[in-house]
Amino acid sequence: MGLRVRIHRGAAQVGGTCVELESGGQRLLLDLGMPLDAEDGEVPLPEVPGLLAGDPSLLGVLVSHLHGDHCGLVPFVAPGLPLAMGEIAHRILREAEFFTGRPPLPALRWPLRDREPVQIGPFRITPYQVEHSAPDAFALLVEAGGRRLFYTGDLRAHGNERRVFERLLREPPHGVHAMLMEGTQLGDGREGEGPGEDELRRGLARRFREHPGLVLASWSSQNLDRLRTMYEAAREAGRALVVDLYTATLAAAAGAEGVPRLGDRGLLVCPRERERLLVKAAGAFERTESVRLWRIDRKQLARRGRELVVMLRPSMIDELERAGALRGALAIWSMWSGYLDGATEKRMAERLQRAGVALEVHHVSGHAYVSDLRRLVSAVRPERVVPIHTSLPERYTALWSGVELRRDGEPWAA
Repeated sequence: MGLRVRIHRGAAQVGGTCVELESGGQRLLLDLGMPLDAEDGEVPLPEVPGLLAGDPSLLGVLVSHLHGDHCGLVPFVAPGLPLAMGEIAHRILREAEFFTGRPPLPALRWPLRDREPVQIGPFRITPYQVEHSAPDAFALLVEAGGRRLFYTGDLRAHGNERRVFERLLREPPHGVHAMLMEGTQLGDGREGEGPGEDELRRGLARRFREHPGLVLASWSSQNLDRLRTMYEAAREAGRALVVDLYTATLAAAAGAEGVPRLGDRGLLVCPRERERLLVKAAGAFERTESVRLWRIDRKQLARRGRELVVMLRPSMIDELERAGALRGALAIWSMWSGYLDGATEKRMAERLQRAGVALEVHHVSGHAYVSDLRRLVSAVRPERVVPIHTSLPERYTALWSGVELRRDGEPWAA
C-alpha cells in the first residue's frame, strides 16, 4: 500500500505550508497555511481534491500549531472537513475570532495530545510536543502502509520551555523512513547557535532599567512565549507590563504554565480604541468588565511612564500620541524585522521618528538554529531528511527511499 507525499507549499518557501499524504486511496493534509505573500482578501487554496467540495477520500486536516502560515486557510475549506489540532491552540484561535473578524475554525474532531496516538483511516498519528513561539505546537509521526514519516512542524530549542526539545532528543520516534524537517534558518548564511529567550529577557530588562521614561514594546499576541519574556523582563526592571484586551484574552484562553495572566502581579490591561468599539458594537461588555480590576486608563500611561512597559501596535500610534505617551518614550520591536517593511509599520516608524522616539529591534527567532537541527537529525536518525518551510532551492528536496515525494503540480507516481 505504501505512503505517498506531495508538498504543495513549503519545499522552497517559508510559510503557507501544506503537505498531502495518501495511502490506500485515502488522504490527509498536514497543515493548510496562508502564504506569507498572499494579498489581502486572497484565499489561495492549493489544488487538493476535496477542499472545496466533498470528497470521501480526504479524511481531514492535521494542524501542527496555530500560526496563520500553517492553519490560516482552514476556515475557507468546504464545511464538514474534519480537523485535528491541539485543544489549547484551537481554543486560542476561537477566542481570537472576536478580535480578528476571521471566519470561524471548524469544530475539533481529533484533539492532539502529547504522545497519544490517533487513528485516522489508514494513518496512525502520534503527536510530539515541540517548543515553538506558538503554544500547543506538535511534530507529527505518521505511520501508514508500513512506512513512517516524521513531520517536525515549526520548532526550536532556545525558548522558555527548551526542556521540551531536550525531551524530544532523549525520546525521539524510531524507525523513521523520512523526516520533513523545519528548515527556516537553513541557507541564510548562519550556522551554529544563536541567542534564546533567556538572553533576550536579560537584554530587555537592561534596556527597561536604563530608559527613564515609558517603554513601548511590539510583539505578536499569539507569541505567548514572548509575552512571558516581556513580563519577566519588566518585573526584573521594576516595571509593570500593560497589554491590550486581545493579548489578555489569548493568555487566559491558553491557561499555560509560565504564561502570565491578569491577576498576576505587575500585569495590567489597557484596551485599545478599536477593541472598545468592537465590544460596544457586539454588546459584549462582559469582556471589558471581566478585566476591570486590572485596567489602566491610557491617560495614565504618560504620567506613570517610568513604571510601565506598554504593548505597542502600529495601529495605536494616533491614540498614544493623543494621550501624550510618545514624549520621552522608547520603542522596542520584538518581531521579525522584515515586518517593518509593511505599510502600516513604516507609518508607525515615521511617526515615532518625528516624535523623537528611538525604535530598537530586540528579537530572537521562533525557529531552530542549524546546530539544533543537526542534533535532532542525530537523535531521530531518519533514512532521509527533506527540509521544509525553507527558502532553500527546490533541488534540495529529493525522492525518498521507500516514500514517494511529489511537489505541487507533479502527478502522483504510478
